Amino acid sequence: MRFSFLQRFAILTAILTVGAAVALAFLFVRIHARSIQSDIIATAVGQAEATLAPTILQSMSKRQGGSVVERRLDRRAAELTSFQEYLRGIRVYRADGTAIYPLDARPQPLAARRAIAAQNVVLSKVTRLSGERVRTAYAPLADPSTQRYVAVLGVKVSIDQIQSQDLGEIRIVVIATVASSALIFLSLLALAIAAQRELDRSQRLADETFTQTMGGIASIVDKRDPYTAGHSMRVARYSKALAQRMKLRVSEIRRVEIGALLHDIGKVGVPDAVLLKKDRLDDNERAIIALHPQIAGEIFNNVEAMNDILPCIVAHHERIDGRGYPGRLAGESIPLGARIIAVADAYDAMTTDRPYRRALSSEVACEELRRCVDSHFDRACVAAFLTLVEDGSIVPPPPILDDDLLERTFGQQLPGSNP
Repeated sequence: MRFSFLQRFAILTAILTVGAAVALAFLFVRIHARSIQSDIIATAVGQAEATLAPTILQSMSKRQGGSVVERRLDRRAAELTSFQEYLRGIRVYRADGTAIYPLDARPQPLAARRAIAAQNVVLSKVTRLSGERVRTAYAPLADPSTQRYVAVLGVKVSIDQIQSQDLGEIRIVVIATVASSALIFLSLLALAIAAQRELDRSQRLADETFTQTMGGIASIVDKRDPYTAGHSMRVARYSKALAQRMKLRVSEIRRVEIGALLHDIGKVGVPDAVLLKKDRLDDNERAIIALHPQIAGEIFNNVEAMNDILPCIVAHHERIDGRGYPGRLAGESIPLGARIIAVADAYDAMTTDRPYRRALSSEVACEELRRCVDSHFDRACVAAFLTLVEDGSIVPPPPILDDDLLERTFGQQLPGSNP
């Protein structure tokens, strides 16, 4: 499936929008999760401090220790029910980091010094306890009477438990973000498709109008000369069919069709005495006729819409062997559109009546095309054109005028007609 520029732009914009929204959502989730984690830890430490600090400080002031303090703190710690799901242990240390509670706790001199130096709660790195991620918050405790920090409270909190509790909220945020992003994506895509359809419709209308206008201009030449009536339209039809058979892009096919419609437009600059002459042209007259591609170039030279079409018109009388006109181009230096039009133009010229001869049969015209391959015509163009004739896609027009009418019109008896 091929997408237009507008659709590609909308899809890219939607993808970037969705990506940005998802990234912002995950950033929000991370920040939110950290905020919740900090709040829970701070609240847990605050509650533990409020519950245990009086007992700790009283025991230290009375120089109590050992199992007596441990039993008292066990009872007080049991009261910490609000945050029991997050708590994974309580530790109490002297200012030098030696353990007070429980007695077998590992000393933490560095953590104790850090907390006292900061005069605030400090957090340890994440560690694992029985396979669970935990962090320990160290809070310094000051003696109210001396304002000296005499102990440090350690509160172990489960990070995994905090995150699992927050997972439902995270899921809601992610689902809402993805859903809204998908809605944005589909909305932008729908707008792009609708806009593209309208653009395509407008473009088709413009193309049809342009083609009809060019067809009207082309008919000016055809109407000047009775025997070329409909010639430009037929050449355009043949050329379009040939371009399609050769699998050109749609835009190229259109250029070929318009170029074929206007291939003889330069003949408006050819005097009637030459253009409508009933006999064969002499060398000087042929030279005048041969100017019509250049005249077409002069007519459309400053028409921007014709920039891609004009080369097909100007070069349609060039020959593969380089002996054509006006530029004596050869081979593939001749635009493909011009090579296509040359074959269609020659076939129609041979299969329609002229003042100096009757129309040739399609079989004779095709044989002439074969004979002139690699001299006048491009081999690939002729081969494709012949398949169109063989399968009936191209059929020459029937003779319009009988012999008597031709004689009355052109004032002479035609070669090959009955006397």
